[in-house]
Amino acid sequence: MDQDAPPVAKPRRRNGASEVKTETTYQRVTNLLRTEIIAGDIPLGGWLRMTAIAERFGVSVQPVREALQQLEGEGLVEMIPNHGARVREIDRNRLVYSHEIGEALESFLSRQFAEEASLSSLKKLEALQVEHDAAIEAMDWARIDAANHAFHRFINTHGGNLEAADLIARYYGLSESLMNKQGRDAAFASRVRTEHHALLDAFRRRDPDAAAKINAQHVRGTLGDVLAAYEATKR
Repeated sequence: MDQDAPPVAKPRRRNGASEVKTETTYQRVTNLLRTEIIAGDIPLGGWLRMTAIAERFGVSVQPVREALQQLEGEGLVEMIPNHGARVREIDRNRLVYSHEIGEALESFLSRQFAEEASLSSLKKLEALQVEHDAAIEAMDWARIDAANHAFHRFINTHGGNLEAADLIARYYGLSESLMNKQGRDAAFASRVRTEHHALLDAFRRRDPDAAAKINAQHVRGTLGDVLAAYEATKR
């Protein structure tokens, strides 16, 4: 079957109406490569050969080229003249700057959630944290990561500012790749869970200042772990 055939339409519902959402070949390749990079399946500095990727995914070279350009824009890939594309190497300053930007955005969005979230939205967020708690009890890292992303994504998209939410995801991409490669432990998971529950308490109290402060501490704590993982790669 030709993988470059027109995309298959997938139905979705919005405001009670049926819509059609499609995923192009370029988008599919972009999503697959992004997932592999963040999961650490492709090492930092690893080369991304277009022909090999096209063969692996069963597509032509063109959507692979477009996908690499998109990932370059997200900061996950760098294009080297006369050599090709590779997963971007990490330096300490980049990690710090990315988390500083992420902290500012997430603190703003947490403050907004505390001020505006309905009781129904808060209940949904609590349910997402229940799943995160269960994943930690099982120490299933794939499940922990998925639940953590869902928790923060719900907060970050609640006010409709998808641009900010997408920027946050992009800035943290290489950090996630590094942490997934170096590994994390139960203490890391426990700290994240404790901070999530503190954030939930601030939301229940409708305390935007506390929510922003807790989220800032949450990001800084994660940055500390990320920098420790980075230093470990230099030994």
